[in-house]
Amino acid sequence: MAQITLKTLAHSYVPNPKSEADFALKEMDHVWEDGGAYALLGSSGCGKSTLLNIISGLLRPSQGRVLFGDRDVTDAATAERNIAQVFQFPVVYDTMTVRDNLAFPLRNRGMDAAYIASRVQAIARMIGMEETLNRKAQGLTADAKQKISLGR
Repeated sequence: MAQITLKTLAHSYVPNPKSEADFALKEMDHVWEDGGAYALLGSSGCGKSTLLNIISGLLRPSQGRVLFGDRDVTDAATAERNIAQVFQFPVVYDTMTVRDNLAFPLRNRGMDAAYIASRVQAIARMIGMEETLNRKAQGLTADAKQKISLGR
């Protein structure tokens, strides 16, 4: 992970915000250091999803900049950012095996089959799911599904 820097970042879903009350995400500056582990916590409606959607490129901020390392990615497409979100309730494709769930984003990016096989094996080892690679995701525990989501 590269360092992620937010500079005077704010977002409003109102076309022409006139007051602070019009902002879903109040102006902020923040730095996530490379290699750190972070949790984003807050009450419902406080802007957590808005912030993650801005960082991942699904939403353009009303103001401010998003930097990955020294690179300004504020206007970069989602695919150019090479970043993913993991939600509290993971999306796992129950009809696919664990292996296919882990391989899915790599296949969508057109990666070589040998690379995909190697990467899936390495990720499965990291998340402790080597023994379940050929099992359908349907019926797995919530924590196993969260591991698959993290692995993807």
